[in-house]
Amino acid sequence: MKKTIIFSCLAIFLYAQDDYVPLSELSNAKKLEYNFVDKKKKIETPKIEEYKTTKVEENKYEAVSPIEEVEIKEDIIENNTNFEKIENIKEEKKTVNKELVKEYKSENILQDTKENKVSITEDFSITPKLTYSYLKTDIYATDRISVVDEKSVLIPEIAVSFKNHTLKAEVLEVESYFNQVILGGSDLETTVKWYKLYYLYNYNNISFGLAYNDFSLNWNAVNYNISSKDKEEFPSLELHMKNSDKNLQVEYGLSYGKNNNITYSYEYYLNLGYKILKDNDLILSAGYKNRVIEYNFPNKEVDYEYQFKGPTISISGTF
Repeated sequence: MKKTIIFSCLAIFLYAQDDYVPLSELSNAKKLEYNFVDKKKKIETPKIEEYKTTKVEENKYEAVSPIEEVEIKEDIIENNTNFEKIENIKEEKKTVNKELVKEYKSENILQDTKENKVSITEDFSITPKLTYSYLKTDIYATDRISVVDEKSVLIPEIAVSFKNHTLKAEVLEVESYFNQVILGGSDLETTVKWYKLYYLYNYNNISFGLAYNDFSLNWNAVNYNISSKDKEEFPSLELHMKNSDKNLQVEYGLSYGKNNNITYSYEYYLNLGYKILKDNDLILSAGYKNRVIEYNFPNKEVDYEYQFKGPTISISGTF
C-alpha cells in the first residue's frame, strides 16, 4: 500500500515538471547514459542521423544533412580514375623523358665528336709549295763575277701547321758556271746546296721565329781539275707576313743569319698570289726573291759573296 502511494505521487510529481521525458521516449544513447539499461545486453548503436538530431536538439544547432553514399562512391570512383589517369600520365612522361634523354645524349655525343673532328682539322694543316725561279748567281770577291747563263731551278717547300705553330722545310740546289775567273784562265763551276728548316710562331698575319741553315759549296776548277768543298751551319732570324683580300694574297718577308765563318746572310722576297680555289686550297703567285751569303773561306784573305736572285712563279695549297 505504501509503495503504491509513493509511485503514484512520484508519477504525479514528474508529470508536473516541464522537463519530464518518459522512459519509452528516451533514446538508446540516453538510456545508456542514465544507466536505465543493462550494459551486458546488446543495444543497437544509434544511427548517425539520430545522434546528429539528438545533438542538435540538445545543443540547439542546425541539423546537417547526411552525406549521400552515392556521392561519396562517385567521388571515390572519380578520384580512383583520376589517380589512374595521373599514374598513366606519369608513366607516359617517364617514357617520353627517357626517350628525350636518349635522343639528347645521342645528338650531343655525335655533335661533340663532329665538333672535335672539325676543330682538329681546322687546327692542323699541311701546305706544300713549289717555286720556279729563273735564278742568277753572282760571286763577289775583288770584283763581281757573273754567271755565264742563268739557271732555271725548282725550290720545293712544305709547311706543317698546328694552331699557332709551323714547321717548314725548304731546299735550294743550284749549279753555276763562270768563264775564266780563276788565275791562269780556268773556268769555275760551283754547286750550292742550301737547306733550311724553320720554326715559326703565327700571330694574326705575322709569322716569326728561327731557322736552321745547312749551306754547302763545291768548287771545281775546270781546267785544272781541282775541287774543294766547304760546309757551314748557322741560325737565322725569320719574319714573314701575309695579307689577304677576297681572291688576292700578298706574302713578303726577310731573314738574317750568321756564324763564325759566315759574315752575314740575308734574304727578302715579295709574292703576289691569286686564289684559284677558295679557302687557300690552291694559290698561284708570282714575285721576286733575293738571297745573299758572304762566306769567309778559312785560311784565305778574300771573302766571297754569293747572291741568288731572280723572278719566281709559285703554286701552293693548304690541306
